[in-house]
Amino acid sequence: MDKERLEDAEDTDELFPAENTDVSPEDDLRRSGGGAAGIFIRAGLFTVKLLAGILLGIIKGIRFILTELFELAKDIFKALLWILKELTAPLRNRFNINKELQREMIKAKKDGKSAHAKAMVRFWGSYLFGEDGVFYTAFNYVLPIVSIAFLIGVIRYGSGLQYGISVEYNGREIGIISAEADFEAAEREVRQRISYSENEEPVDLSAKFSLRIISESDKIVSPEQLANEMLAASDEELTEAYGIYIDGKFIGAVEDKTPIQDALAERLLNYKVDGIVRDLEYKNKIEYSHGIYLENSVMEEQAAIDLLTSTTSKKAVYIAQSGDTAVSISQKYNMEFDELEKLNPGISERCSAGRIVNVMENESYLPIQYIREMEMISFLDYETVEVETSSLNVGVEAVIVKGERGEKVSNIEITYVDGKEYSRKTLSAEITKEPVVEQVGIGTYSARPDSTDTKLYGTGEFSWPVDGGYISDVFGGERNHKGLDIAAPGGTDIYASADGVVVSAGWNSGGYGYFVMIDHLNGYQTVYAHMSSVYATEGMEVMRGQLIGAVGTTGHSTGNHCHFEVRYMGVCNNPAN
Repeated sequence: MDKERLEDAEDTDELFPAENTDVSPEDDLRRSGGGAAGIFIRAGLFTVKLLAGILLGIIKGIRFILTELFELAKDIFKALLWILKELTAPLRNRFNINKELQREMIKAKKDGKSAHAKAMVRFWGSYLFGEDGVFYTAFNYVLPIVSIAFLIGVIRYGSGLQYGISVEYNGREIGIISAEADFEAAEREVRQRISYSENEEPVDLSAKFSLRIISESDKIVSPEQLANEMLAASDEELTEAYGIYIDGKFIGAVEDKTPIQDALAERLLNYKVDGIVRDLEYKNKIEYSHGIYLENSVMEEQAAIDLLTSTTSKKAVYIAQSGDTAVSISQKYNMEFDELEKLNPGISERCSAGRIVNVMENESYLPIQYIREMEMISFLDYETVEVETSSLNVGVEAVIVKGERGEKVSNIEITYVDGKEYSRKTLSAEITKEPVVEQVGIGTYSARPDSTDTKLYGTGEFSWPVDGGYISDVFGGERNHKGLDIAAPGGTDIYASADGVVVSAGWNSGGYGYFVMIDHLNGYQTVYAHMSSVYATEGMEVMRGQLIGAVGTTGHSTGNHCHFEVRYMGVCNNPAN
């Protein structure tokens, strides 16, 4: 008995060894290393060591920076002490010399007045004029300060002066400009005025430049004033007039600009425009500049008016648009009909869209432009997408949602030049009708009779409801059959023949057995009877091709088949139709 107890105790020791109180955490970690707890412990120790290393590194870095800053501060302090020592060295040296001379004066006083007087002369001479004396020290310290103050004064004086470029032309100064670019602009202006002249000898426009201080009596001239001075200094015959410039280009000069301004204003006033327009003006910028011009560049006022209001004709081509006629094209280009017919023989008989039409286009010397705002309706094309649908049989494609173009109303600003469209800009746009995406259905409904010999010529409003099968009994007949019997093996899938709502599902004690009735919400109802299983539930919304039950022979039935009825307003109709 005791022996058995001893053996049991030994077994217990092997299974549950005594706890060793001397086990270290590392040993305990190694023992649990195979489990998830050991992994977390090792990860925790590694994280602690990593953080401790980072913290130690930061402390060492801060200590290094502070040590370097302390050493730098010590060096700066030593440098300041050295500078102070060097600056005070003359004063300390002078103090020592004065002490020595004072001792000599005290000693000489005992030797008599003559010796004492000589000692005093040596003391004051050394104190005032000797090395490190008052005047010597004052010179060394005051002179740099005076020099710096003088330099600052010179800089301030120089910065307050105004400088300019003196232009010398034909041996005399003709003006002062602020930049050499002003002379280049004046030179271009002079060449423009000279270019109107028929004089073949070129005018020398070379000049000399020099930088000088501008006095109060001097005046900086503009490029236009400099151009006048250059012409005045030349040997050409000059006169005072108004220069006419179109977009900055010199056209000619006139003695009086008023008739030209009046003629151009009257042309704008009498310009015929249909509809409401704004900003009726000349396309080009017209400027007048009073100055000195060559005499042969001055024209009569009427000649200038004729030039600026002139119109020239040039050949151009026009691509006929839909609805264009020969008459409308001739009116558009202000041409005589005979002239258009001459350029395009046979255009009166046929003017189809896309035809290239030769026209004469008028081009004004100074085109007139204006702006017209208008609303424009544009159409937005619709997208076409393909969608799979059980409403169509496999292999059949048909449009199930017809696409419609959208509409957009744009407020546009059209700029016309001499009556022809020059550019257009959209100010705002609003989509008033979103396009309707066209959906093309790809048929997925695969239920059909087993035999290809079974032909159905109905309207197609309802689909064959059984996955296979054949017609075993038709509608009507001697027994007034209310539906169509489709024979198929038991368990064959039965589908909803059209979209609708299940209004009844389950057992029918009147002979239908397990059945489903669907209301198609358009006056039609369909009935599927003698099922072996019913998958649909009352109130369920179903789609064409959705599984609703399985073929069976429940109720008053002599074999597996689906009794299929189509009712309209409660009256049974032939499903084959």
